[in-house]
Amino acid sequence: MSSQSATPITGRLAARLGPRGTARRAGEAGRWSQPGPATGPGPDGIDTEPGTCALRIANIMRSLILLCLSLLSPEGDCDLLRDSVHVTSAAARPNNELWCYKCLAEVPDDRCADLRHNNSALIHKCHNDRRMCMVKRFSFTTSTENSTTLPKMWALERNCTKHCEPGCIVIGERTKLYACTSCCTTSLCNYGSGAKQIVLDLIILGFALIIAL
Repeated sequence: MSSQSATPITGRLAARLGPRGTARRAGEAGRWSQPGPATGPGPDGIDTEPGTCALRIANIMRSLILLCLSLLSPEGDCDLLRDSVHVTSAAARPNNELWCYKCLAEVPDDRCADLRHNNSALIHKCHNDRRMCMVKRFSFTTSTENSTTLPKMWALERNCTKHCEPGCIVIGERTKLYACTSCCTTSLCNYGSGAKQIVLDLIILGFALIIAL
C-alpha cells in the first residue's frame, strides 16, 4: 500500500476518535513499545520468569534441608522424612484373645475350687497385657514328730494376669503355710486346683529331709 492511500485512512480514523482518542491510542502504543521483563526461556534454556525462578529456588532449598536432616538423623529415626507411619510396640502386638476362669473360693466346696460342673459364669475375657491365666492356691499343713497332714485349702483364686511365676512359697515349721501358683497361656487352661504343685513340693521337701538326716 502506498503512502498516499494510507494518509486518508489515517485521517479518517483520527477524525472518528477525536483528539482524546488519538492521544489515548498514542499512549497505548507507547506502552506497548516499551520493553518489559523478559519471560520464557533464557539464553541457557532456563525459565527466567521471576515467579518460576523463586519457586524452583524454594524447591531446591527444601530438598537440601531434607537431605541434611536425613544424613544427620540416626538410622530408624527418619520416619517423618520417609512419610512412614509410626506404630507403637503395644499397637503392633496382636489383640488379646485369651479367656480365663475368674473367681475366688474360700472353702473347698465352692464351685470355684471344683470346675467339673457348669462354670460358664466364671469365664472372663482378658484385656490389655494380661495374657496369662493363673491359679493361686493358699493352703496349710500341720506336722508332728511322726507325721504331716495333707494340705488343706483355705483360699483359691483364678484370674488373668500380666506376670506369673509358677511355684510355691512355704512359711512356718510345724504349721506350714503354702502359697502356690500355676501359670498357662491358652484359653480356659486355669481349671486345675493347684494341689499338684503342693504335693510336688512336699515330695521334694521330704527327699531333702531324708538326705539331711
